[in-house]
Amino acid sequence: MRLFVRVADAGSFSRAAADLELGQPTVSRRIQDLEASLGTTLFQRTTRALSLTEAGNRFYRRAVDILTEFDEAEAEARGLEHAPVGLLRVSCSHSFGRRVVAPAVPSFLTAYPSIRFDLISDDAITDLVADGVDIAFRLGELRDSRLMAKKLGEAPQVLWASPEYVARKGAPQTVEELKDHNAVVFRHVRQTSWELRRANEVFEARVDGPFRASSGETLLEAAAGGLGIFLAPAWLASECYGDHRLVRVLPDWEGPSLSIHAVWTSGKLRGKARLFVEHIEPAIAHACSLAKLQTATDAR
Repeated sequence: MRLFVRVADAGSFSRAAADLELGQPTVSRRIQDLEASLGTTLFQRTTRALSLTEAGNRFYRRAVDILTEFDEAEAEARGLEHAPVGLLRVSCSHSFGRRVVAPAVPSFLTAYPSIRFDLISDDAITDLVADGVDIAFRLGELRDSRLMAKKLGEAPQVLWASPEYVARKGAPQTVEELKDHNAVVFRHVRQTSWELRRANEVFEARVDGPFRASSGETLLEAAAGGLGIFLAPAWLASECYGDHRLVRVLPDWEGPSLSIHAVWTSGKLRGKARLFVEHIEPAIAHACSLAKLQTATDAR
């Protein structure tokens, strides 16, 4: 059953075999034996793709639940829920890892000293199955519907600029004036506009500028260096804001909130991954509230 779930998650006999350090013929034979014992076909096989049949989909959902219950029962019997051990592999973007995840790790490892923590911080989307990731934190709209997910919060995006940029170009007084300003924008989503809101008002600002990048951390430094206005959540900009390298502009306007999800491959969130998500939830809640806190500070 575990082998079947692994093949389904991987979408490939060869990848599942490599992950489990088994020969591909062994994996294929065991799946055939399982199908024979069930009297049904679980996988639709072609030369290019491997997909679950209708019966396979049903069996997959039940198998995941059964294995989850078994793992939890075994962990309880062994006491692992109270003293978790082993490797926890976490994936997230570089900026979220540096500013939200990494600060939460020391206290987590103090509470659970038998856990080893492996953080993959990459602005590219990590393949959870291929890289053996236990839990990932994804920002914005979720693209992979096959993953299980838990929403942890929403961080409003607001507008930032450096004092040097404001002194040189002036601060926009209305959203209409943004077209006359430089912006630093994400290149991988081909960002050409910002949807901004104030109460019931909505405005789509066309944006352009001399600098584009695929990393939020890089765009943050570009904005702090005076290259243009940056639309970003407060948790990303808070360090530069605290150092007075960035200031808020058009503080009454916000961009779309950036949702924060914990995602994993299958079943219920459990074990070390569940413990870490519970541990980091307060830090994420604080990160999502920073824009409101900074607005109150600016008002004073």
